[in-house]
Amino acid sequence: MECATICYSRSHFFPMHLHPDLFTFSYILGGSARLILKNASIILKENDFVIIPPYVAHQTQIDDFFYYKVIRVPKSYSFIEESNDDSRVMVIPNGFTYKPHFDAWFDSIQQNPVDLMASKAEPLDVPDIFKGYLKNPSSNTDRLQELLKTTIIHFETNYNRPILVEELSDLTYLSESHLQRLFKNKVGISPMRYLLNLRIEKAKAYIKTNDRFTDIAYDTGFYDQSHFNKYFKMNVGMTPKRYAGLIKND
Repeated sequence: MECATICYSRSHFFPMHLHPDLFTFSYILGGSARLILKNASIILKENDFVIIPPYVAHQTQIDDFFYYKVIRVPKSYSFIEESNDDSRVMVIPNGFTYKPHFDAWFDSIQQNPVDLMASKAEPLDVPDIFKGYLKNPSSNTDRLQELLKTTIIHFETNYNRPILVEELSDLTYLSESHLQRLFKNKVGISPMRYLLNLRIEKAKAYIKTNDRFTDIAYDTGFYDQSHFNKYFKMNVGMTPKRYAGLIKND
């Protein structure tokens, strides 16, 4: 697990993205933003408590000022099957009852951070009040869901090199158009947008321990640092250097 305090002091519109490996628990400290989902649009405001599970595609539009604390929990802590059902997003207005528990959890993670890249994690590290958001009745998987899982695993193990839709088509025995349509319908974004999103998420993890942005760019599959900086800022709303300063000073 990891945590951060993040402040945006100017307008920014994030592209559609998702967090394939993480639940995000956020408490809004000030300002406002619009959370845009596949089937809904929600205004986030001060004292809202927000939970976004993995694989739920979303955009965030900030008009002026947005200030929040976030805790990122690896999906290995959860018992939920992968799903892009945006009804699983929770926005609890005036979540004052959660704040002391959230702050205590936040402080404990700052003192004892858990490596997000670790392969194993214990659910007991999550406070009881938040465990319910990591549980859901499991859904049945069919052949197409298995093919999607195969594609996602392929991305996870090969994100640091070029991947073409043709390669995914050969892997799944689906036509390129069928694969792209299925992926976008089930996951919420296109396969290539997912790959870009995954590279940014990996880069955010690498930045915690590496200041060499050129190395991070190549290690996460970008052509060069300029390409990396462009897409990082587009997706995160700030440069890698500024993000590194926020994460390492928290």
